[in-house]
Amino acid sequence: MGKKAVIILVLSLFFLLSCGLEEFYFIDYIPDGSMVDNTFARIQLPADDREGYSSYFSNFVIVYRIYISGEALSGEINTVALRTQINSALNADFLGLNGLTDKTSSSVSSPSNLENSFINRRFFRLTLADDNIDNVLGKGSLGGTLDIRFSPVNGERPVLILNGVSHTLQRAVSGQGLGSFTPEPNRLFLNHPDLYNTANATNEKNADTATNSKTDPELKYTYVSMYIFAIGGRYLTTIFSQPTHIGIFRLAEAF
Repeated sequence: MGKKAVIILVLSLFFLLSCGLEEFYFIDYIPDGSMVDNTFARIQLPADDREGYSSYFSNFVIVYRIYISGEALSGEINTVALRTQINSALNADFLGLNGLTDKTSSSVSSPSNLENSFINRRFFRLTLADDNIDNVLGKGSLGGTLDIRFSPVNGERPVLILNGVSHTLQRAVSGQGLGSFTPEPNRLFLNHPDLYNTANATNEKNADTATNSKTDPELKYTYVSMYIFAIGGRYLTTIFSQPTHIGIFRLAEAF
């Protein structure tokens, strides 16, 4: 083989490898957890031996949206009828995101625009009152046990518990592409007249809360739906795992 032919062959292989066989970056999904009533969920977080977690993982992200309702339900909320009974927007969001969360589907949407799917449905990133949640759910959380607890006791603040260490849940004050807002009456996940007041479900106040067009029964309860996914990166590429629905929780009364 002549010198020119060798050069051409090497260049051809270079372009084939750089253009046609690009490396695929992947972070495995988070297994479904267990839900107790609408007050407690437990998830076993993946360990670093799961695909992508040792190489690309940065932290876990939890997103949420609050829903105003006139129904005081007990038990796990896991059917179309129950979600619709609470708030039709809750059921619409759940069904709209189901294509992303269905682990048995062979046609799950590309995770490249995963967070946009939540942003478009006005989900916000969960925060913590006493720590940076990205650090709490960072590499040190891999393989840990994550609990989300919404106590039914009036005034008792919902918490995230990782390996026995408790952190108070806190609402967001801004969201990517959604601007900033001032939660009413505060950033706590507790039911309150200012939270279930549909007049406050605006971009400036309770942007994280879905209003409700029903007037009967009287609107005086709130629920929150939460999802979790892993986020990481490789070079300039942001990588998301497939999201997992944590559950739907009822907010206890503030007083």
